[in-house]
Amino acid sequence: MQHFVPYVTTPDWDHVPAVTLEHTGWLPTCPISAQAQICHDGNNLYIRQEAKEENIRATLTGALEQVCNDSCLEFFFAPFANDDRYLNFEVNPLGTLYLGFGKERSTRVRQLVADTSIFHIQPFSTEHGWGVTYTIPGDFIRMYAPEFDFTAPAAGNFYKCGDMTKVRHYLSWSMLTCELPDYHRRQDFGVLNFEPITE
Repeated sequence: MQHFVPYVTTPDWDHVPAVTLEHTGWLPTCPISAQAQICHDGNNLYIRQEAKEENIRATLTGALEQVCNDSCLEFFFAPFANDDRYLNFEVNPLGTLYLGFGKERSTRVRQLVADTSIFHIQPFSTEHGWGVTYTIPGDFIRMYAPEFDFTAPAAGNFYKCGDMTKVRHYLSWSMLTCELPDYHRRQDFGVLNFEPITE
């Protein structure tokens, strides 16, 4: 699975291509659906995710709470396609962020960011669900991957879940190849190819 990440000067979501989270994982098809968009300006990565979900669960507000128990949209991002380490951004409809870093579930470290305003997290409501936009600064990514510069291919996956929602569900962009629910599978990420920066 591969996706082209367009270069923009300002995100215009009406013109950024979307990917559909069409893989339902380990459960039958459900009435919930989701899509994701991603673009960059050479300095920042911009994310927009949206879900059609009638029975939204939004309860968690703590920095280290498991927002995957709520209605949740997630983006797992490996700055380099040949590096197993990745960041996982998980956001609920209240804009609560859960963030982790590492290369496998057992050794991952939860990340506490002193000022989450750097991500400009903006949840929004729609007629049939909800969504979120946020920014991942390149300087933040380089704290974990110092050589990252929006040129070499990266890797990642987009997810939608809700472990304690009325309708339990697991959706992904790039197909997962495990028997039990597990988003922390670097080998199942798709490739993200950045459009070259133009002046």
